[in-house]
Amino acid sequence: MLQIHLSVLEGGLQTTLQDLGRTTGRRYGIPPGGALDRAAHLAANRLVLNQPQAATLEITLQGPRLLFETSALIAITGADFGPMLDGRPIPMWLSVFVRAGQTLEWSGDSIPRMVEPKRNWGRVCYLSLHGGFAGPQLLGSRATYLKAKLSGYNGLGRVLQTGDTLNNTDEVLRPFRHLAEGAGRTFPEVERPAYREVVKLGLIPGPYEENFSEEAYHLLFSESFTLLQASDRMGFRLKGPLLPHRSPELAEIASCATVFGAVQVPLDGQPIVLMADHQVTGGYPITGTIISSDLPLLAQLLPGGKVSFHPLSPVNWS
Repeated sequence: MLQIHLSVLEGGLQTTLQDLGRTTGRRYGIPPGGALDRAAHLAANRLVLNQPQAATLEITLQGPRLLFETSALIAITGADFGPMLDGRPIPMWLSVFVRAGQTLEWSGDSIPRMVEPKRNWGRVCYLSLHGGFAGPQLLGSRATYLKAKLSGYNGLGRVLQTGDTLNNTDEVLRPFRHLAEGAGRTFPEVERPAYREVVKLGLIPGPYEENFSEEAYHLLFSESFTLLQASDRMGFRLKGPLLPHRSPELAEIASCATVFGAVQVPLDGQPIVLMADHQVTGGYPITGTIISSDLPLLAQLLPGGKVSFHPLSPVNWS
């Protein structure tokens, strides 16, 4: 396996190691975690022939600056923050050969381009490296859990910082004898998601339908909600019409298990969508759960974006 080494010249706003998360941490109070936009993470790995679970860099809004000490094979998917190699723009959703000594950075002009419908604006992008990014595993995952400072870079549970070094591991579907052989693999445009500032998400109602009034579900499926600034990898907060409970007592429940995409409604009637780093149990009733295929659209939404829901049943969704 060809070894790849990078140096972090600048860490970016919030750059972390992420993968598909962990499935055995709930008993210890550790959420599954992993990539916020799993579809983009999977696509990035697919382009460089990595295994799906291989760690990528999740880059939020403002990218890092990385120096390649060795040649490498990379791909960038998700939101378009203007990636550049030695100051020249490089395409996204394409595997790219990088020569030793080249510098990868992001122009940071994604905000002005959000109004252009042909640009893939959004919240996060993913950088994959042939072999996957190396790092110690916690419960079978390298995913960074920032709130508890667990896993991720050197097991420190933090964002990348200036002076960090990155290496690859060997989580590949097929290794290349020469990394340049893997360049030019593209992800079909028809399969690329269209990130928007207005999204409509499929939601399966329940399991606490009896805790909400009929008016609550009417409002949930007929009105739109605005994503608030106070949103993070744990939960996205929405503001819109109040979703009334049948009584104040029904605004709280005995703690129940939670999942990525569950929509909790506390006493104030404003929904909270649980995201990748959600708590493992919760005491607010869940009005429904967003289908997994729609979660990437929500994951890429920026504050001020609009969300609406349409009802689905497990039968008509499958």
